[in-house]
Amino acid sequence: MTIAILTGHPHNPYAAAVLRAMNAHGIRGIHVLAAAWNAGPRSLTSLVRRHGTRSLSVGATWLAKRLMRPLRDIVRPRGATSGLATDVEQQGGRFVQVGDANGEECRKALAALDVDILVLAGAPIVRANILAVPRVGTLNAHQGRLPQYRGMNVIEWAIFEGGTPTVTVHFVDCGVDTGDIVVREEIGIQPGDSLQSIRARAADKQAELLAWAVLASRSGPLPRLAQRATEGRQYYAMHPHLRAVAERRLAKSYAAANGVPGSRR
Repeated sequence: MTIAILTGHPHNPYAAAVLRAMNAHGIRGIHVLAAAWNAGPRSLTSLVRRHGTRSLSVGATWLAKRLMRPLRDIVRPRGATSGLATDVEQQGGRFVQVGDANGEECRKALAALDVDILVLAGAPIVRANILAVPRVGTLNAHQGRLPQYRGMNVIEWAIFEGGTPTVTVHFVDCGVDTGDIVVREEIGIQPGDSLQSIRARAADKQAELLAWAVLASRSGPLPRLAQRATEGRQYYAMHPHLRAVAERRLAKSYAAANGVPGSRR
């Protein structure tokens, strides 16, 4: 069975973590396709829809990185490869850089590699032309309980609404977080947790569950729980003021659950 990871950046640390988790489960020979580093927002509308009030700072950061990239290329020795590329090659896979994760170049590369399962790791929304290539399907790990929490910042939204932070591995279809569910696992809240620490722990769980799913697929078909289109809702970027409220509610909910007196409000 041929496994490939698709990521939106050739130096993506999350893609590297997913690769390491699979290698730790004895899965080797994994290929990685990395989209061009400078793939920016497709339009001003999509930028605002995704990042809300942070759109200006996000756009400025992306532009600054794009302008700095030529300088980094001058400093980097010719022929030097990223840590991710080296890791891929050392475990027997191929590292392929493409211009667009949804472009014809990427589709042809996946077809040439004869991919059975494609795993998304920090990739943009993938379109039907790419999803049609892997024989078994495309897997993604989502930082939210599906179908209840689709979209962005769902760890934060779950805490804000009194829910439990959860990671879901699901098959990818042409919707946004609407594909069949494979497995869900809750992220426990620990003393001193912040939204950032829970997100970091959720990222570790994402890599772990993706590795489990790929390993399980070698023994037979993965479980598939279909989602209804009417279930759950779509969430968008959380405003910083609401994020601060979520932080306070996180501390309060942990204190209440563990009988800590004088919980912070």
